[in-house]
Amino acid sequence: MLEVIVLGSGSSGNALIVRCGDATVLVDAGFSCRDLLRRMAAVGVDPGDISGILLTHEHDDHVRGLRLFLRQYKTPVYAAPQCFDTPALSGIEFRGREFLRDGEEVSIGSLSLKPFAVPHDAAATFGFVYECGGVRAGHATDLGVVTPGVAKSLKGCHCLLVEFNHDVDRLLAGGYPLKLKARIRGELGHLSNEQGAGLLSGAVCNETKAVYLMHLSRNNNLPALARMAALEVLDGFNLRLEVASHGEPSPAWVG
Repeated sequence: MLEVIVLGSGSSGNALIVRCGDATVLVDAGFSCRDLLRRMAAVGVDPGDISGILLTHEHDDHVRGLRLFLRQYKTPVYAAPQCFDTPALSGIEFRGREFLRDGEEVSIGSLSLKPFAVPHDAAATFGFVYECGGVRAGHATDLGVVTPGVAKSLKGCHCLLVEFNHDVDRLLAGGYPLKLKARIRGELGHLSNEQGAGLLSGAVCNETKAVYLMHLSRNNNLPALARMAALEVLDGFNLRLEVASHGEPSPAWVG
């Protein structure tokens, strides 16, 4: 049985739990340690039971609570080697460091996971496919474009967690500086609703049971706009559609 719990996702912070048998994994720690622990308690996860922490990359909205969490819980951290060398992770006392590499499968207890590279302006950024007992969940956020490798990795997953960061019209009309707007829309930035929908259109199949729309911008998107874009490509599929919230955990998916 594979369980996925989005603790929160958006431009202000990101974290999720993946559970399989004897393994409970935290993916990213992008909230303050206090908030992270509060969210875990709300969904019945004991932080002392975390088998490992996976990092998609080292940006603050993905590692904000990591330093303090590791002072309390000596949990091994899995990340690309380049991430460990960044200022964001400097000075952290790691009890265990495990290097992730593109396409190389890793096992944590009975959970198998395979990282795949995504294009983003970080030292290195991964999406993940989590697998347990033949059930697969695919997770891709913080990418500027959909590469063939990303599309191939996510195709046919039973659960999909995909970035729907911004609505292009809201971004262009908003108050962000032009340089930041260009960064968000660039090939190393974030997926728009339309790009996220395009990724879904190639990944969803009759075996897909749930889709989570992830990493929505507070300023440049609305849940209703993201949902509308997704529904345009999900018509005819019998699945659950969730828009991940910034503020609270989303309903869990179990497959």
